[in-house]
Amino acid sequence: MILNGIIWSSVIGLASADWQFLSRPDLAPPKLNITVPASLQTESGYIFLSPKAAGFEGSVGPEQPAPYIFRDDGDLIWSGVGYYCGYVIDFGVVSLNDTPVLRAFQGSIDGVHVRMTGHHAILDNRYQLIRTVKAASHRLASGHEFNVIDGRSALIEIRLPVLTNLSAYGGDEEQQWIVSSGFQEVNIQTGELIFEWYSFDHVSPEYSHLRLKSDGPYSGRSAFDAWGYFLINSIDKDDEGNYLISSRFYSAIFKINGTNGEIIWQLGGLNGSDFHIPAHLKFSFQHDVRLHYRSPDGSIERISFLDNSNGDAQPDHLTSIVSRARYIELDHNAKTVSELWTHVAPDGLIVTSQGNVQLLPNGNSFTNWGQAGAVTEFSFEGNVLFHAYLDSGPNRFAQSYRGFRSNWTGISSEDPAVLALRREDGTVSAWVSWNGDTETKTWRFHLQEYPSGLNIDFLGAQARKRFETRHDTSINGSLEALQKYSVVAEALNLDGETIGRSRPVRIQDDTPYRAHMARHEHWKPRMKYQQGRMEL
Repeated sequence: MILNGIIWSSVIGLASADWQFLSRPDLAPPKLNITVPASLQTESGYIFLSPKAAGFEGSVGPEQPAPYIFRDDGDLIWSGVGYYCGYVIDFGVVSLNDTPVLRAFQGSIDGVHVRMTGHHAILDNRYQLIRTVKAASHRLASGHEFNVIDGRSALIEIRLPVLTNLSAYGGDEEQQWIVSSGFQEVNIQTGELIFEWYSFDHVSPEYSHLRLKSDGPYSGRSAFDAWGYFLINSIDKDDEGNYLISSRFYSAIFKINGTNGEIIWQLGGLNGSDFHIPAHLKFSFQHDVRLHYRSPDGSIERISFLDNSNGDAQPDHLTSIVSRARYIELDHNAKTVSELWTHVAPDGLIVTSQGNVQLLPNGNSFTNWGQAGAVTEFSFEGNVLFHAYLDSGPNRFAQSYRGFRSNWTGISSEDPAVLALRREDGTVSAWVSWNGDTETKTWRFHLQEYPSGLNIDFLGAQARKRFETRHDTSINGSLEALQKYSVVAEALNLDGETIGRSRPVRIQDDTPYRAHMARHEHWKPRMKYQQGRMEL
């Protein structure tokens, strides 16, 4: 029965370009197409992405859409398949009560209406669920934002259909529904509502880039097709308790009073900007607005954002032929905007939706190009230090809503996975991997009697260099004799301490695997570790 299962898995692997790990044939992570490799100038840390198909005709996404952690060379650290389910976005590291944790939105999406419903799930460093965060009261959480404030509360995006008269915006008597895009701040531990705000109470739909449609999505003819004129896609908070929000369809950034909800200032948009924006700094359909600095007197503020410069809803409002990561300064006394830096997307990428910009501790920045399916690390001066496409080149239309670079220590709650095969030349090859582990530096391999678990011999050690590690040992003995034994892999950290052990895995015949291994260079024998000639 076990052999039949192995043969079946090998057939699936032969048909799949993404069977990458012999020890984990159930994992098919996307492959990063790295066009500019990382260097010593690149910030430390892993890459956090949640790639998927772009959702329109011609899109080709990964076989397993999920959250992933990668090294700079594209090697896998962690596959989140089975940990998060459904539509998963906004995956990355946040600090919860001074402890690094993982967070992501999981739920469902109606892509036509840009409508998500679900909740935000937080995992600890063992990848175990420790908190599920939902919207307060009877509201439904959406996925555009989950921003942890001071390690204790979270800012969450909300979409609320509202019945109203839309005749002033061209609607007939049957067009009566609008989306009041809003947000809540909630206590992560208790779920208590701290503050909430909704756009229709404060911002007129008159100057939205997304005009009221006559029929179908955004027509306002039902709550389902409500006119989503605003769309909040990021929320931040300053040291005075006021909120900074980004409206995609208004192409504007707003500062909201954290006490009464009134608008303190507006930047951009078709009408109402409180600042003069020079032509070279005009932006549209932006994402991920973040406040990084506020002077003691509040007269100077510095913010970063992704200037998409284009939107699939209204392409006629193009402000640039290429998308850009931007860092700007606002002078509230002079009512002016100045550029700190602008980083232009490589390869002329235009990002019609999604994306984010992360300022890194060493002065670099990490930009995820959203729907365009790429990530770039820039120096402060704008030099490209790293660039990769997600699971493809620039025309396969994989995407990740956001992407991040962060340090992370992962201690896997899984058992290490091992496959042990007897080769034609008598070599016993063992492959081991440990999904999510970042601490193993060395693997030690042991031969045990099966099923008693009696230790027979130490097979050797191998430095852990990648997600999957291979060790070869020459052992005299027939396959029939070897099948009475099993291999155990032991994980050692930098200090030589044992931090994990696999279950005993019986040695198998490699015949079902030969054809596939012959076509993959990284699975061919490269060296043998002689540990004596054992007579079995």
